Amino acid sequence: MDAAALDALIDELSDVGDPLADALVEELAAHPQQRTLLERGLREGREALGEPPGPALTAFLAELEDLTAAAPDDLLERASLPHFTISPAEHVLDLGAAALIHSYAPPRTAAVLVGTGELTGRALERVTDTGRWNAAALVPGWLRRGEPGYVATAQVRLVHARVRRSVRRAAGDAGPVPLHQVDLARTWLDFTLVTMRADAALGLDLTGAEENSLYAYWQHLGRLLGIDRRLLVGAVDRAGAELLAERIAAVTGPPSEDSRHLTRAGLDALAGALADLTPAPRRLAGPMVRAACRAMLGDELADQLGVPRSAAAAAALRPLVALTRLRRRLLRRDAVAWERLVRANVEATRAFALDGGPTGFAGPTGFAR
Repeated sequence: MDAAALDALIDELSDVGDPLADALVEELAAHPQQRTLLERGLREGREALGEPPGPALTAFLAELEDLTAAAPDDLLERASLPHFTISPAEHVLDLGAAALIHSYAPPRTAAVLVGTGELTGRALERVTDTGRWNAAALVPGWLRRGEPGYVATAQVRLVHARVRRSVRRAAGDAGPVPLHQVDLARTWLDFTLVTMRADAALGLDLTGAEENSLYAYWQHLGRLLGIDRRLLVGAVDRAGAELLAERIAAVTGPPSEDSRHLTRAGLDALAGALADLTPAPRRLAGPMVRAACRAMLGDELADQLGVPRSAAAAAALRPLVALTRLRRRLLRRDAVAWERLVRANVEATRAFALDGGPTGFAGPTGFAR
């Protein structure tokens, strides 16, 4: 799809939500007893339901199950493995200080997020929940029907629909649809293109084949999240993702004060998480997280988001990046050690995703149930 066709599609989908999820949320509001059927259907499938579900629930489950049945086994079991060449502690930075902070930049999305109060009042909890959803969605095999990533992703999709319903009702159904298809595609880019660029900035480079494998996995995950396939069809590699990001950026305003408010809360929460997950002293965690954020997002966007500059922290980060890149390059030479690293990171991620159960799965935009 060329830029002109993509621009036309973005214009078309800038006031479209997720019809299947939106219809299901309305149906659940009218018939709350169907919530039990929803939970069972997600975990056991439509055939396990003891009574006929409503039409919206039937359509929602059918799409999820059909998409999952059509996905190749190799994609479900192996395509996400490049994600696990990076440790969960390192993903605190690329997913948190890059992807999540980048998702705060669009002013309309930031206004909705601030309006919920979730990310500013309970930032660490919500950042952790977002990481837990991401972990569950990427564990190999966990996007099969009934598995934790499949269930969590369906719940995230419904969270977005509930937010759309709540915001539209509060506005009297006036104004544009919040969290529309282009917003969802933008967030998809945060967890693909932005994250992979961030990895490279920290010395956690992926090969071209590894990146393409993750794009293939996220193509499927994007469909499960209810994103119109036409928006993602060309984003099968970095070049395609960059074109999509460029055209979406052309219709997105600059970061707002809401964006900066969310950024401050998010970075403070991430600094606390980094101090808990690594040997980094708490007094150094904040400056290092902010320096990493600037390195991953670039100075122009970091300035717009109000991320403070620190020459000392930036200078301290540079040798760490070089050392990380060297260590990674040497480790790749030992296939056994590399495979051991991936397996260990898969197990650590699986444990994190299941640890005590989430207080409320958060989707790519950070909303919680």
